[in-house]
Amino acid sequence: MSHQFPTEYWDSLGPNGPFLCEILHSQTQLVQQLQEANNALETCIVDAQDVVSNVAVKAVVQAILTNILTRGHSSRSTKAVESESFDRSC
Repeated sequence: MSHQFPTEYWDSLGPNGPFLCEILHSQTQLVQQLQEANNALETCIVDAQDVVSNVAVKAVVQAILTNILTRGHSSRSTKAVESESFDRSC
């Protein structure tokens, strides 16, 4: 950013021109570093959201399968008990 200003600009600032140029250059570098760090964090957030979504989907699928299997066993058990009860009453 500081390199975008012409030399005449910095000269017009007088004796403080080189000092201000160095400060602006340092600040520009810090802003770039912060932007890179921010981009890296945003990538991490997206990755974390993907992981959470995958875990949530797996948990829902597992719950559904467990529920289906549990109902399947309980209905078989109920039918078996009903059949046994009916057979005993005969």
